[in-house]
Amino acid sequence: MDQTLLKAAQAELLKHTWDTFVENPPSFAEGGRGYVVAGCPYCRKVIRTANQYLSHLAEDVLPRIFDSFSYDPDAAF
Repeated sequence: MDQTLLKAAQAELLKHTWDTFVENPPSFAEGGRGYVVAGCPYCRKVIRTANQYLSHLAEDVLPRIFDSFSYDPDAAF
């Protein structure tokens, strides 16, 4: 596999973390009604379990990575 493609794919994957973010900003601390939820802050997708996080990577992130590269489906990985 081309190292450039590998590094780009790794960089995109690493943007997607299982962390927290404020949903419906502004947050309560800022005078709003937003609240902190667990999930992917990059996509703003609520994720509650490790299995949901892995599904997010496999079903949401990987297809976008492959679509962003003009890859040859017959090429061996």
